Amino acid sequence: MSKRLIRIRNKEGYQNLEKYVGTEVNAILQNGNTHFGLFTNITPEYLIIKDQRDHIHQIPFSDLYEIILDRYANL
Repeated sequence: MSKRLIRIRNKEGYQNLEKYVGTEVNAILQNGNTHFGLFTNITPEYLIIKDQRDHIHQIPFSDLYEIILDRYANL
């Protein structure tokens, strides 16, 4: 059985996330804080998620430690 969670820790991997737009993600920052929300967009500098209170978070890639998402969430 394969693992369901995908952990992405490098900037090259971040740029290939377009297929996961609309998926819930956990964004873990370098300082240990975690943001959970709906992955709405990606730019060359930012990961953009909307949390459960409908607040938009633009997270710079330089602040990210890793992104965790479910491999089968968009199927």
